[in-house]
Amino acid sequence: MLNSADTIQADGSNTLTLQPMGFGEILDTIFSLYREHLRLFLGIVAVDFSGNLVIYFLARFLPNFPLKDLVTDLLVGMPFGLVIMGGIIVATATIYLGKRLRSLDALQQVGQRFWRMLVCHLPWNLVFGIPRIGISVLLFTILSPNIALTTPILFTIILLVFMPFSIYLPIDLGSIIYGSIFSVMVLGQMWARFIPSVLAPFAIYFTVRWLFVSVVILLERPLIRRAFARSSELTRGRWWRIWGTLISLSVLSFAIQRIVVLTIGFILMLTKVVGETTSMNLLKWIVRYGFESSNPLFYTIMWWINRIVGSFIFPIWIIGITLLYFDLRIRKEGFNLEMQVNSTAVMHT
Repeated sequence: MLNSADTIQADGSNTLTLQPMGFGEILDTIFSLYREHLRLFLGIVAVDFSGNLVIYFLARFLPNFPLKDLVTDLLVGMPFGLVIMGGIIVATATIYLGKRLRSLDALQQVGQRFWRMLVCHLPWNLVFGIPRIGISVLLFTILSPNIALTTPILFTIILLVFMPFSIYLPIDLGSIIYGSIFSVMVLGQMWARFIPSVLAPFAIYFTVRWLFVSVVILLERPLIRRAFARSSELTRGRWWRIWGTLISLSVLSFAIQRIVVLTIGFILMLTKVVGETTSMNLLKWIVRYGFESSNPLFYTIMWWINRIVGSFIFPIWIIGITLLYFDLRIRKEGFNLEMQVNSTAVMHT
């Protein structure tokens, strides 16, 4: 299920008896695992820092061309993001089942399954991005012409819509769709704005149904087609609970990140260590996440702070989904997973 005995060693603890967990217990376990195995997770997250650094320099020094952001995301952001996400899944499963491994071992396991994980993850990433795009475009269409809203207020409303769908993904297909829809609208095809809105309910359904595909690929190692069927089996009859857990973890991750980043932003503003900044500078950054010519140093530092804090927060929802996967297996299949870990039926090399 996880790895060979060469890279996972027993920690000498008593036999682990796993029990079904409620949301509160899952949340408590998330932070317990993260805190107790901080070095393990930071070793995996460190790869994300390297990826962000490469993307930053490519964005700064490559000449501008129409698909520049897409190319950097596909060739750099996606591989780094998928490896990190997979490493967190493997690490969480291993330590939750009472075993130990190193960060490098977890990353190596993901490397062995990278292409299958990529094929499985992209459809889920796509369906997860459609709802926020559909709702946001619809809000923009309805509110902008009819209500005297300033741009910051309008974008703040849209930001609140994004919040439940704001977890970090290795490649943001939603943004690609968003840009494509608005490009079509500019050309006069206004009907295009409603496409993601119509698809949103179906996308939300498959967001839950395929939620565990990447986890299944890494931990059960089936064929790609079987991974989607397996995820559907696990989610059957538990759709609302899984959806609520996913959204709760997303909002929690987003809230923690924003609180930390805004706190640091206020400190920078009050101490003036990056020059004259105002609350309006901070507000513009919150709403637009972009750079302003008024104080480029402030916005550059905020961009990096947001990226770094996001990397630290990223494991929260991945750990949570992995724990939810185990919870569903315990509830549906009714066996002690520790017994399975000690057998070749679940342990794969």
